[in-house]
Amino acid sequence: MVKRFYGLLAAISTLMAALFATSACWWFIYQPEEPASLKDE
Repeated sequence: MVKRFYGLLAAISTLMAALFATSACWWFIYQPEEPASLKDE
C-alpha cells in the first residue's frame, strides 16, 4: 500500500515538474529590447 502511494506521488510530482518546466520555457521566448543605456557601443 505504501509502495503504491509513493509511486503515485512520484508520478504526480513528475507531471507537475514537467508542467512548470514548459511554462518557464514560455517566459524565455519573450525577449524585451535592451535599453540604450545598457548597450556596449
